Order: sequence, then structure tokens, then C-alpha cells
Amino acid sequence: MSAITSMTLNDGQTTPVAHTFVPLSHAANEYVWRESGVSSVLAAVVVSLVFLKVKGNASLEKIRLKTTVPALETATGNNSDGYTAAPKLAYSLVSIQDFIMPLRATQQQRKDVVAYARNLAANAQVTDALYDGLRPY
Repeated sequence: MSAITSMTLNDGQTTPVAHTFVPLSHAANEYVWRESGVSSVLAAVVVSLVFLKVKGNASLEKIRLKTTVPALETATGNNSDGYTAAPKLAYSLVSIQDFIMPLRATQQQRKDVVAYARNLAANAQVTDALYDGLRPY
């Protein structure tokens, strides 16, 4: 088991930018990181790793990865005193990936399912759907 430490993840820009995520909290089964170096906590991307039990089956473990990317309202103008309101959360984009892992699965089988998931997310049909809302035909 590794200790919870900061991690670096690249964004999806044309020229990817590395973002540092620092540990925010950890409980018995939930670990949360928040993006550091952003102008507001509201603007920080949050990622989490959660270990869940599968109801009715003690031989399975669910591992959930969650990414929340907030989008802030754009502050427009100011009042007669020059005050501009602080930004507010407009909406969030959320990705949740669940991996159901039998406890008896080998490490190679776990590596394979992770590789398939990673490669599926990078597949052109999937990226067309995720980026542009286009469905395969």
C-alpha cells in the first residue's frame, strides 16, 4: 500500500498542462485530492479514489475513480463603487469510473482491465461522443 501523496495529472489542452493535486482528505476507504495553485477553491478540480464493498458478494471489490471539473460563471462588470462579485459555480463536469475487481483476480488481469478502460477512453468513437456529443453510426 502506498501513502497518499500529491500527484500530477495532465489536462486535455492542445499542449497538455500538468496540474498538481494535493491530498485533501482520506478516510478508511475514500481518498480525495484537490488541484493546487488555482485562484479559487471553487475553481479547483477534485479527484477521488474510493473502495466500496459490493453488496451481497464479499469476493468482489468496487474501486471508484471520480473527477469533478468545475466551471465558474463569468463575472461581468462591476457596480458604481468598482466592486465585482466573486465568481460562482455555474456547473461541474463529472467522470465516474467503477472497476469491479474479484479478489481472486490476478494482477495481470487487473492491469488488462485498466488498460482496456484507458484505451477505450482514448478511442476515436468514444472521444467523438465525449468531446462533441456525436454518436457512432
